[in-house]
Amino acid sequence: MVITGPEWRFCDALTHWILPGAVYTFVGAGGKTTAMKRIASFLVDAGLKVRLTTTTRVGIEELKGVPVFFVRQPTDLPTAIAGDFPLGMLVGSALHDTDKYQGIAPRLIESLALDGGTVLLVEGDGSRRCPVKIPKEHEPVIPANTRTVFAVMGALAIDEPIDEIHCYNHEKALLLARRSGGILDVEMLAAISGDPQGSAKGVLSGMGFHLLINQGDVERKRPLAMAVMRRAHELYGVSGAVVSMQKGELYARTDD
Repeated sequence: MVITGPEWRFCDALTHWILPGAVYTFVGAGGKTTAMKRIASFLVDAGLKVRLTTTTRVGIEELKGVPVFFVRQPTDLPTAIAGDFPLGMLVGSALHDTDKYQGIAPRLIESLALDGGTVLLVEGDGSRRCPVKIPKEHEPVIPANTRTVFAVMGALAIDEPIDEIHCYNHEKALLLARRSGGILDVEMLAAISGDPQGSAKGVLSGMGFHLLINQGDVERKRPLAMAVMRRAHELYGVSGAVVSMQKGELYARTDD
């Protein structure tokens, strides 16, 4: 039986966008950690070895079910990458009096030479569970050897107020849009997606860049998400997809 539904399209897009032997960095909001875990699961099922890490911090609770390995010194990193286990999260330390792990310095990631059967997925910033994000001055932290940056955005923010609930660093969003208030409409989110101070911040020349609009399984938001994706493609040539990382489904996609 040939599968032609949303789940097949999701797998097809990942096969097209993610190749073994490379580093991929995820930035933005609206489900980055869920996206990384879902994509890692697919890649492991496809026979690849996958490592997850972060250049910032990650919640311990978010990594339930994922083996965690500590990289306490530079010589630990190649060993952790080369291990036989199919999936693992690499962290620097557990932060005292918090529920978070400290990530790994980008210079260590940049020193890696991955074999052809391994993929490294990196979380490059945090978002405090907001569905949309404008990076602050020190963000994101993207290793220079990243092949492709995936900017994640949550569909639940579309046509919602520009405030601290729906947009991390919403004051900067208002400045970029030259507004004093209003809603996160299609035009504004499309502009954010490709803006060098928005979702595309820190993407270097030669790196690929894709927009993933998550929460596409929310039917009332899906047409708006598709409109954002189309408009981002028109404005910036940004390729991407409307997906549900929770369900592992893809509903629409644009390519380079």
